[in-house]
Amino acid sequence: MGFPSAAMITSANLPPDEICVDADATRAHAARHLPRFSPGTVLRLHGPLGAGKSEWVRGLASALGISGEVPSPTFTLCQPLQGGRLPLEHWDLYRLENARDWDSLGWPDCLITPGIVAVEWPDRYPGEWPKDTLDLTITPQPDGTRLLSWR
Repeated sequence: MGFPSAAMITSANLPPDEICVDADATRAHAARHLPRFSPGTVLRLHGPLGAGKSEWVRGLASALGISGEVPSPTFTLCQPLQGGRLPLEHWDLYRLENARDWDSLGWPDCLITPGIVAVEWPDRYPGEWPKDTLDLTITPQPDGTRLLSWR
């Protein structure tokens, strides 16, 4: 795919925690880690409202070469983003609550993709995730910075 070579992120080699001072740094964090993702990567993004999860996905989309606006998918549930080196699907599960919701989406089969999947509010899904799913937690700090931690 033309990505620079880098060690893939696994539970055995998680990157260190990092402080991001603003939205630009949050987007840059995503861009720096893109080479460590492969087609089919599923990313679960954790953090409270306003933590910067969608901002992180914007950085990932930009690094993939996806142009245009990258809106938060809160009301659409999924925002498929095309036009880059890999497709990116940006999910927001915040509004989903019952089994009918998951059945209508075909979840979790929709996670099988040739691109990258980024999922906000993944704790809303009560079932199992793919084995190699990666978790990134974004925690706002009292000084306005964000702590980004891989788990």
